[in-house]
Amino acid sequence: MRLAFRWPRAASRWLTLGLALFAPWTTTGCYDRQELEQQAFVSVLGIDKAPGGLIDCTLRIAQPVNPTGANSRSGAQPLAGKEPVTVRARSIPEAMMIANGSVERSITFSHLSLIVFGEDLAKEGVEPYIEALTRYREFRRTVPVSVSKGKASESMKAFQPMLDSAITRIADGVALVSQRTGIAPVCPIQSLIDGMENPHEDAIAPIFAVNQNVQKGEMPDTPGLSYRAGEVRREGGNPVDWMGAAVFREDRMVDELTGTDCLYLRLLQGGVHHATLTLQDPEDPSRDIGLELHKERPAEYQVKLSNPMIITAHVPVDVDVINISSTRNYADPAARQKLEAELDKQVSDRMERLLKRLLVVDHADVIPVSKAIRSQFMTYQQFAAFPWEEKLKTAKIQVDVQIHVRRFGVQLEPIEKKPGSSPSSLRPR
Repeated sequence: MRLAFRWPRAASRWLTLGLALFAPWTTTGCYDRQELEQQAFVSVLGIDKAPGGLIDCTLRIAQPVNPTGANSRSGAQPLAGKEPVTVRARSIPEAMMIANGSVERSITFSHLSLIVFGEDLAKEGVEPYIEALTRYREFRRTVPVSVSKGKASESMKAFQPMLDSAITRIADGVALVSQRTGIAPVCPIQSLIDGMENPHEDAIAPIFAVNQNVQKGEMPDTPGLSYRAGEVRREGGNPVDWMGAAVFREDRMVDELTGTDCLYLRLLQGGVHHATLTLQDPEDPSRDIGLELHKERPAEYQVKLSNPMIITAHVPVDVDVINISSTRNYADPAARQKLEAELDKQVSDRMERLLKRLLVVDHADVIPVSKAIRSQFMTYQQFAAFPWEEKLKTAKIQVDVQIHVRRFGVQLEPIEKKPGSSPSSLRPR
């Protein structure tokens, strides 16, 4: 017969007490948590070059606000911003530690929405700072990166949004507008890393600049237009422009593109879905034709690895005509065909000049065109060892643009004037 073993009553009591005391220490929990009220969320980080091999880190901190409080506006966002704080240090982590000596909450980058590099720092090289941005877990690789003409701290201090009150949403709004219009790119941290690691591939980042005319409150009298950040002819609104792109070769900024250059580049990359473009009227070069671009098919590249190397780009573009200031009638099939041919030539010439500037002069492949030659190599190692940048110095580039006019807006023919009337007599009723 088998006898059951029984613990003594006193031993059971001590065992139960021991389990009750030590069990909480064996389970996971949030014993080291930080409440929201104990953290300072950095929404924008600016990095500038400083004397002595140091850097200036400018932090724009979002302040938590109770949206139901007595001082909150109806419909206001739950985050508001204060003046940015600039700290001089040897690295970004050290700047965090120093900033915690003057900010009464723990600095955190978990809600970072934008990183701005100063122009001098970008031209010198951003690799030492990308290392910190990729190793520290609070930095997400999807955070957008931009370059500021002048100092990043100046652009951050002058930035005054017109619509959004939540500074954490401003960067998302700017990126969305840039993506739709095509006058500026969107560059997450990962794109810069790809340009530094992947062979024959480079990156572009949007440019921010303080517009002195807006700060002065006056429109410049100089003739002409400008699609360059900081030089846009305008008055009122946000003193900061975001337009054009900084071209990186590996980790260094080597060139600057205007807003129109960026739009043509985005067409070459196949990243424009809807945008507007203004060209010269073939019948009257003093007038312009406005086009609304629609994505049709991505650009195709053919590369002949000869000596010199020959690069051919085929770019299909689907457009709607939204403006004909010369009042010419292009609805006739023959006139429409002539219009498409003339527009093809204008866009092809501009894209060809842009590609020569990027590939031949800057040796920066930001599209990248090098993807078209991968199939010509047996292994990835052979592709990586190919002297692509050296071949670009003497490359011959051709661009073939095929514009297809879908519609002439909501009106097929131009407005007809009354017999004997002058252009100035035409007035809306």
